Amino acid sequence: MAQHGDRGISIGGHANVSGQVASGDHVTQNQQIVGAAGTDVAEALARVERLLEQHAGDLPEAGRARRDLADVREEAQEDDPDPERMNGALARLARRVSGVAALAEAVHALTTALGATG
Repeated sequence: MAQHGDRGISIGGHANVSGQVASGDHVTQNQQIVGAAGTDVAEALARVERLLEQHAGDLPEAGRARRDLADVREEAQEDDPDPERMNGALARLARRVSGVAALAEAVHALTTALGATG
C-alpha cells in the first residue's frame, strides 16, 4: 500500500478560521447556508452574473450560460415559479460552468438560496 505522508492541518497562533478546512485523499464537505431568502437569492444571482462576465473567456458556452441564468432569474421573480423550469435551467447552468470552480460554487450557492434541486 502506498504511503501518502502526513495529510494533517495545523493552524497556530491566534488564528480565527471561518469556513471549511479538510485534508485527505477522499474528503467530502457539505455546507449549509442559511439566511434571509430574498436577499440571499438577489445576492447569489448577482454573484453568478458577475462571475460569468469575469470568466466568459474560460467558458465554451458562456452565451448559453447567460441565457440559463436569465431563465433562473425570470422564474425566481414569478409569483408562481415553475420548479421544473428552474431546476432545468440550474442544472444546465451548473453543467456549463463546471470547469470554473468559483462559478460552480456560486451556482451551487444560488441553487441552495432558491431551495431548488438543480
